[in-house]
Amino acid sequence: MFLNDRTGQSVALCYSMNVHPGEGVDDVVSALQQYVLPLRERLGETGRFAVGLRWASRAVAEDPRELLALLRGEDLAAVTVNAFPFGDFHGARVKEEVYAPDWTTRERVDYTLGVARLLTACHAAGADVSMSTVPVSFKPWEPDLATAARNLAHVAEELGRLEGETGVRVRVALEPEPFCTLETADEALAFWQTWMAPAEHLGLCPDTCHHAVRWESGAEALDRYAQAGIVVPKIQLSSALEADSLADLEPFAEPRYLHQVVAEGGGDRLDLGMDGPELHGMLRCHFHVPIHKDRVGPARTTRHEMDATLDHAWKTGATRCYEIETYTWDVLPLKEGALLDSLEAEYRYVLERMGG
Repeated sequence: MFLNDRTGQSVALCYSMNVHPGEGVDDVVSALQQYVLPLRERLGETGRFAVGLRWASRAVAEDPRELLALLRGEDLAAVTVNAFPFGDFHGARVKEEVYAPDWTTRERVDYTLGVARLLTACHAAGADVSMSTVPVSFKPWEPDLATAARNLAHVAEELGRLEGETGVRVRVALEPEPFCTLETADEALAFWQTWMAPAEHLGLCPDTCHHAVRWESGAEALDRYAQAGIVVPKIQLSSALEADSLADLEPFAEPRYLHQVVAEGGGDRLDLGMDGPELHGMLRCHFHVPIHKDRVGPARTTRHEMDATLDHAWKTGATRCYEIETYTWDVLPLKEGALLDSLEAEYRYVLERMGG
């Protein structure tokens, strides 16, 4: 859906369709029909409705005409794409493989440009849309930053050419995440200052869960990005887990995704359920949980951190797109209701904070 923030700017609110399994065009079409259209009806929206697509590498190679026809026929606006996961995001084990191929590879470049071409096909001239992507690489892989920066610069140049041909601006937004090359606001700013030339087609995608896990203020990060002249094409709204002990996080250990854990006073573990240093004090865990919840089972959530970032962004006009991202629904213990029920509750929670 589309709303006006407190600065009078029109912004989109959507949810990331990476919550749905499936890697092909037919899977995307099915998810739009089974979830997005019923969700719009539940919310009482009758007009243009914002959509955050999931567009995997397999779908890039397929004919998009059925999808484009559905988007146009139902007045669905593909305002953003989650182009972070390249392959099967709902496989038995994803873990660190979600970061591959990273920005040191040609595969990531080609995939990103393929998604960008799809986005331009979804819109008329004058549109300004985005995609989120890997924050360079996974830190333990020690990527070549010079190569990554060259690849990003090449993509920015190609996106400029694409805008010249179609009139549609596509911005690629790197999404800082725990244990990645860009993990904190400090690291994101340092990478920009060291490696990146000014480029209007590149920016950052802050995720409120990720900022919370790293014990940093999302609102302060937004101000620092703005001061540095870095565009924020979208903000992902999500909550992490917060607990007083690893025992309270044990019910959330599962084999598909990484669930990085960081202690408030220092110390971390790459994942739940793995050996590592003892962690003391309050802990936060990278496990995206429904954003309307302040508690899930034995753990609290960082909803209060998301609220603070959302309130600040809404007041200052920090972005033109907000994307709810709770992709872990399939592996979430202690679910309440069905996925569609949870999506509706998440939207209503955000809309209430936005004053809508």
